[in-house]
Amino acid sequence: MIKDPETYEELIRYKKCVDLTAHYVLSQEKVDFIYNFLTTYPKALIEGNKDSLVLSVTDHTEIQPTIMPAMCTDKNIDGVKVTNTAFVLIPHYTPPSSSGYYGGSSSGGTSSNNNNNNNNNNNNR
Repeated sequence: MIKDPETYEELIRYKKCVDLTAHYVLSQEKVDFIYNFLTTYPKALIEGNKDSLVLSVTDHTEIQPTIMPAMCTDKNIDGVKVTNTAFVLIPHYTPPSSSGYYGGSSSGGTSSNNNNNNNNNNNNR
């Protein structure tokens, strides 16, 4: 960073930029750009995926999003969302194994068989 944070807001913004560097490969120039972007735009939104960060402003449609190449180094996340009020890591999604809902063994008919047995028992009384 160019200067040390002087206010609580600057400190929080600084921490978010430092936290980004824990998950993405970012040069000092990119970190400074992100910090200044968050400072300039109160409604700034940074959305990251595995290979880039997209910087946009939610309440200014005339400001074009900036795509910044940035490799994610954290295998446990699929991305990140950063605003002036939030820092959210998007956990890595691992699809369920094929032995579950979409394939594999099934124990179908158990409930149906129990109902039939109960009905038969009731009819024999």
